[in-house]
Amino acid sequence: MSASLLGLSFDPVWALSCNAAAQVLVSSLLGTLMLIPMQPWGRKLAPKLNMRALLSTHLDWYMLAFMQWGAAFMMDRWPQLRSADVAALLMFGGWVNALPYLVRGFGLNAFVMGGGLLHRTAAAIAGVSVAAILAAWGVLLWGMWGLSSTLGH
Repeated sequence: MSASLLGLSFDPVWALSCNAAAQVLVSSLLGTLMLIPMQPWGRKLAPKLNMRALLSTHLDWYMLAFMQWGAAFMMDRWPQLRSADVAALLMFGGWVNALPYLVRGFGLNAFVMGGGLLHRTAAAIAGVSVAAILAAWGVLLWGMWGLSSTLGH
């Protein structure tokens, strides 16, 4: 799995680990910013934001970061699974997969492939991120299956 379909060349374990750490930082910052509308001086913002959607973004970025750390662990533990392509797909998906929640927090429903151009574009990008994550994990699991047969598991 060391060959790259996308022509990428970087250490996927390091990249996934750093990217996941950046996502945890950004998610933590978002969580801190979500406290502003709850303050007496920030209550005017509350009606303008969908706090449940922002909370979903906050949690999704955490979960997607942990997913990347899981993939980094697998690639580190079983070097045959190392793939810059898989890492790139997971990093892209890790940031973009929360997009529907994020934009819903500001009034745009990207869960529905309808509406105007912005609506459809956000939904399409979110759909591509789901496909990227599924493809990456499919490749990792296929690789694990191949390893299990060679290792006698």
